[in-house]
Amino acid sequence: MRRRRYLAVAAAGPLPTLAGCTALEQLFQEEEPRHPLADETATVRVDEQSTTGHDVETNAWEALTFWETNSQEYVGFDVAFEFVDEEPDIVVEYADDPSSCRGVDGYSERVLGCAPVLGPGSRVPDPIPISVVAGARPYGEVRITTQHEIGHVLGLGHDDEPRKIMSNRPEDRIPLYDVRTEILETVLDAQERSAEATDWFTDGTAAWRAESYADATDGFHDAYGSFSTAETLIADSRDRTDTFDGHPRAETVDLDGVRDHLDRIHERMTLAVSFASSMLLAARAAADDDREAANDSLRDANDDIRAFNRIDPPAIRDVAVALGLIRGTARDGTVIDIDGVAI
Repeated sequence: MRRRRYLAVAAAGPLPTLAGCTALEQLFQEEEPRHPLADETATVRVDEQSTTGHDVETNAWEALTFWETNSQEYVGFDVAFEFVDEEPDIVVEYADDPSSCRGVDGYSERVLGCAPVLGPGSRVPDPIPISVVAGARPYGEVRITTQHEIGHVLGLGHDDEPRKIMSNRPEDRIPLYDVRTEILETVLDAQERSAEATDWFTDGTAAWRAESYADATDGFHDAYGSFSTAETLIADSRDRTDTFDGHPRAETVDLDGVRDHLDRIHERMTLAVSFASSMLLAARAAADDDREAANDSLRDANDDIRAFNRIDPPAIRDVAVALGLIRGTARDGTVIDIDGVAI
C-alpha cells in the first residue's frame, strides 16, 4: 500500500532566527487522520480454502471492482486494488465454514464472513484479514458477502449505504427475499404433510398385515390425502421459481439447483400419491374378499415404493442453500423418507 503523508505549514509569522541552542519552533503539523486506504492502491491476495466450485478469484475481483467504482460515493474517498502473490495488504480467504471468524464479536456458526471495521487513524492489521463463507452458496450471494466485508474494511457498518450490500438484515440484502422464503416455507409445509402421510401409511400397513382391512382402508385413505396435498405444495413452489427468470440479480440464487431439488421432491411425492392410492384400492379389494384385485394393486404399490426409494431426496437445508437464504436452515431432515423397500 503506497502510504502518503501530508504535512501542512503552520502560519506562524516569519521564520525565527537561531540564537545559540534555543529550540526550533514547530513549523509543521499533521492533518486530520484519514482512512488508511484513502487514495491508496491496496494489494490483495485470494486464499481459497473452500471446496466451492466457484471461481473465487473472479468473485473477489468483481467485489473489489464494485468498491473501486463506488467508494467515493459511499465512503468519501477513492481506493484501488491489485492482486499480488506476496506481501499483500489484504488477504481474502474463502472457506466452507466461518471458523476463522472465531473470537469476533457476535460470532456464531451461522456467520457468513468477517473483517475488521477500519476508520481514520485505525491500527491496520498486517495483512488485513477478510473471511468469506463460500461452500455451496450461490455465486452472487458469495460476491455480496465479499462486497459486504470489504465495505467493513473501508469503514462502513450495517446501517450504512448501500443497504443491499451492507445491511445485516437478509430482507434488505437478498433480492426477492419474500419469494425465496415463500418457496422454502411451502417446502416445509410439504414436509409436514408428507410426514403426516407417512404416519397414516404406516398405520395402514400395520392394519393390512393384521388383515384388518377396514382400518387399513382408513389409514391409506388419509395417507393418500396428505401425500396429494404435499404434491400440490411442491408443484406450486416449483412454479414460483419462474419469478427468478430474467431477474437482474438471478445469480444470487442457484436456480438450477433449486429446480432440481424441487423436481426430485415432486417426483417422489407423485410416486407416494400413487402407492398410497394403490394400497387404498388393495385394502378395499381385500375387504371385499377380491384377492386378485388386491394382489394386483399391492404389486403396483410395491413397484412405486421401490421407485420412490431409488430417488435421492434432498435435505431441507439443500433447498435453503440453493435459494441463497444465508446458509440454509437448522431443519436438516429430508423432505420425506420411507424406510424399507416394499410392504
